[in-house]
Amino acid sequence: MSAKAKVIVIKKFLVGEWDLLAYAYGTVGRCKIFVRRGFHPEESYCGFFEPFNLLTIDYHQSGDLLILNDLVSAKLYSYLALKSYDRFLWMSKVLQTILRWVAYYDSSIFKLLQSFLLLDVKNHKVFDIKLKVSLTKAMGIYRKVEDSNLASIIERIDQENSPDRLERLRLSDKIYRSINEILEDMLKGTLD
Repeated sequence: MSAKAKVIVIKKFLVGEWDLLAYAYGTVGRCKIFVRRGFHPEESYCGFFEPFNLLTIDYHQSGDLLILNDLVSAKLYSYLALKSYDRFLWMSKVLQTILRWVAYYDSSIFKLLQSFLLLDVKNHKVFDIKLKVSLTKAMGIYRKVEDSNLASIIERIDQENSPDRLERLRLSDKIYRSINEILEDMLKGTLD
């Protein structure tokens, strides 16, 4: 029996001589997708399964592995990572966030991660905080921050919707680490 899923490719590996194994996140949660002959020169799948790409796949399941039947559609976001090293680093940070903190599918979280993946940011500290605050709120696990100075900084970042204004905000390494630690403590609760 086959089904369809929409996924963001996180990473891919060569398995055996020609097969491909992709790690992804999407409507099936975090998953592994097996693509027969995915690296074979006569097949056209390899380029589609680049990290950052958004794919709709037709698959059947074998245990915890999704076996690709067909590629239905693809939005090739991997080319965006080639525009600059900063863009690649940011897009990688979004994928790391998925790998570390998001296991199960939620449509609002999927849309949130997709929108952050498409941002072209240079101020990674501020946008990382914005991503984690948005993620904790989407998961319903955000808690009030006791330190009023840090709480006001978090609130300002959370309320600001202009990417240009967020780019201009500056955080010291010490403040960034403190806020990041608070948000990651909230996110750790999702792993229990």
